[in-house]
Amino acid sequence: MKMSRRFLAASAVSFAAVVALAGPAWAHADATAKAEPAGRTAITISLEHGCNGNPTTGLRVSLPAGATAVKGMDSDGWTSTVTASEISWTGGSLPATTSGDFAFSLILSQPSGSTVVLPTIQRCAKNTEIAWIEADNGGESESSHPAPQFEVPINDSAAVTGTAGSNASPSTTARMATQTNAITDEGSKTSTGGLYVFIGVCAVLAGGAGALFMKYRKKSPKA
Repeated sequence: MKMSRRFLAASAVSFAAVVALAGPAWAHADATAKAEPAGRTAITISLEHGCNGNPTTGLRVSLPAGATAVKGMDSDGWTSTVTASEISWTGGSLPATTSGDFAFSLILSQPSGSTVVLPTIQRCAKNTEIAWIEADNGGESESSHPAPQFEVPINDSAAVTGTAGSNASPSTTARMATQTNAITDEGSKTSTGGLYVFIGVCAVLAGGAGALFMKYRKKSPKA
């Protein structure tokens, strides 16, 4: 009976550790969009955790092809910078276990109903990062680090964006222009690092639980 209780206790500790690590491994970077006046769209990128236990210190987001009038929102020590191909935030710090939002607005060239993908690089302390750049597999299998994406909302001022009367299909996926793919190319080297760490830790925990079981089994008196 004592052996069973000790084994169950050890298993519970191992399971709790796996669950604690699984949260960051399975969490995603999400994007939401809301229509605003004058044909603008407000975008929010939401991060749920840091990089392997390190706080977030920066964020880079590729802009959609044809995007204009991009404006970043600065808050909590973060400063946004806009270039022709991306928007980035620096200067702030987000604890590893704390979620945070990064907001900006722009005028999109894609028609309402289109899916826009935003390859994103999350930078953290100790030179760590997570590349949220993987393509959605259409439900066949879950990506480890999928790129944030959103559906273009219906905007009453669509004529301002130059998309009124467009013949593009609402189901068309708006991919990044060639010049905006620097984030995708750069991040491909680090997008699976966190997954490998998670798998390794799970293997160690499972092995430890098995070793404890065999140890107490050998010590238990025979009936």
